[in-house]
Amino acid sequence: MSLVEVEKLTRYLMSPGLSNADLCKFLALETFAELKPSSVYVAEITGDGALAPLGSFGLPVKVVSDWGSVSLANHLPMTESVKNNQVILLNREDSSVQYPALANFEGIPEKWETYLVCPILPHGLIAITLDSKPKLEKMFDSFVRTVAAIAMHHLKICQCGNQRGTGKDISVIRKKSGDLSDRQKTILLLLERGLTNPVIADQIGYSESLVRQETMAIYAHLNISGRKELLERK
Repeated sequence: MSLVEVEKLTRYLMSPGLSNADLCKFLALETFAELKPSSVYVAEITGDGALAPLGSFGLPVKVVSDWGSVSLANHLPMTESVKNNQVILLNREDSSVQYPALANFEGIPEKWETYLVCPILPHGLIAITLDSKPKLEKMFDSFVRTVAAIAMHHLKICQCGNQRGTGKDISVIRKKSGDLSDRQKTILLLLERGLTNPVIADQIGYSESLVRQETMAIYAHLNISGRKELLERK
């Protein structure tokens, strides 16, 4: 792990049209490849004190949507990393003892040896499952924090750019989304990932007509015109 990986990442981020999933994939297959990652998860800290997913790699869409937002009040590696501004490297054999609540998060890749979480305050975090056991030394800590900061900076710039010209305050829309039902929140998350109604219906096990009805209710509740405006403000 060296400045070479940092340079490759910064050059990659100059590519036009990168999605959050593209960035997570690059982090897994290029930046952290030496550590043998099986999944990458990036989350932002929301105004209501929770961690909401921004992107992932190696995790099924339905798994991430089922997790939803995670309150910082929970005792988890992600929440403790943020609250203590600490890079956490958790061995698998210690995970169930130190963080029993991890058992509630189904869908974590089966093959992993350590769980790496890096806070990016005040914005969010990156969490990675690794099929290796690196040592949490000073240089490694600095490397991970640098990569995480660069990645989050890119995500925030893209997020701000996509919000311009929508005519709506993103904070207001996010606040309104908190009033949706659990099913509507799941559908909203999948809509934001660009999935079509038939695919969403298949993912969550409901009829396409019900998904269509819920989609229209979501648009009305958020006071937006439809899918195009939803994706533009994402």
